[in-house]
Amino acid sequence: MKKRPFSPMRFGLTLVMIILALGFMTGCNRGPKQGLPGGDAPAVIEIWHTLQGSEADSFNQQLQSIMDQHPEVLLRAKAVPEEQLAELTHQAQAGGEGPDIIIASQKTLTKLYAQGALGPVAAESDAFTGLATPYQYGDKVYAQPWLTDVPLLYYRSDLALPPASLTQWIETKGAMVIPSLDTELLSTWWTGQGGNLLKGQSPSLDDPANLIFAQQLLYWRDNRLLQIDSNAQALFASNKAVYMIAPASQALAQANISWGSIPLSNLLGGQGQGLAGSTLGIANSSIKTTKALEPLIKTVEEALLSPEIERNFAQAGTRFPASVAYYQTAEGQKGVAPQVAESLNKLWPLTGDALEWKLLPLQDVAWQNIWGGTAPQDALAQAQAEALKVISGK
Repeated sequence: MKKRPFSPMRFGLTLVMIILALGFMTGCNRGPKQGLPGGDAPAVIEIWHTLQGSEADSFNQQLQSIMDQHPEVLLRAKAVPEEQLAELTHQAQAGGEGPDIIIASQKTLTKLYAQGALGPVAAESDAFTGLATPYQYGDKVYAQPWLTDVPLLYYRSDLALPPASLTQWIETKGAMVIPSLDTELLSTWWTGQGGNLLKGQSPSLDDPANLIFAQQLLYWRDNRLLQIDSNAQALFASNKAVYMIAPASQALAQANISWGSIPLSNLLGGQGQGLAGSTLGIANSSIKTTKALEPLIKTVEEALLSPEIERNFAQAGTRFPASVAYYQTAEGQKGVAPQVAESLNKLWPLTGDALEWKLLPLQDVAWQNIWGGTAPQDALAQAQAEALKVISGK
């Protein structure tokens, strides 16, 4: 067979074709980057939340901001009524579906964790220790606090000075109004005077300190010092009350009156611990948080927990950021934010599985019955009997 003479040109063309072929094969084997044009589809992350109204609108805006910064994720939000969230999530997970991220109250998230619906929270944050405690079940952290609210004592600065103590308030006889009679609103007063629900592991709703506080409620009512009215803010604004206890989110920033506010613990020499039951937490699913998806879930959760997102959300919402970092910013030093920060540092450290959460509603009923005419001893005795049933599981 006659050999063809060596041709440098032919050899060069062959070499070029081999290089191009190898380049084509390499390009086919190299996966495009997720989230970029022509790349893999972004990961879809379902977020179920209990926000409503302006809070829900603001939330959707913040999600779009996160997606703009993180094109590797596509966030889908679904608003679910608080009272239905736990059941619907549990049902969806039975079929391998449901949310990847859940935003709800401590009560709802604790119920989901007890059902095995939540995994260890992926996000890390600098939230206040006091706010983080309710999102522990034993020694397991199952959520991060996100937005919160606490009660403050408001006073009409054009009519009175802030009372230096509970005794001074009583002596000055300044009328006070509250929107409801419940432990969460008055917990700082109650605990600051020795109130308690448990002695060891035994219910103590009929404790002498609880009886004294209940009797005080009647004294304040009968001497026209304390009034309960769902329109408390209107009464305060119209000079029908000098003082008001209400959530910090109801600060009358737009009202044409002179007012100020202080933490409730100021009335008790810094004593007393409050509750932040309206705190929203961020958690993630126990079945949807896979190893492949966990980094993206963590990215989204930590973006929501950032002071920037919390600040933007709080401006349109009805709660305050849980982040320590927020209260170190210029915005965190305005309005009632400093009083909120001080109150958050004095929270009652109840874990999510603490027995007190089951007993608090019993005391609320007792207080309301007392206000309605039941003798304090009888109302607290009934509450104690119900508490013993709760303890025994009957």
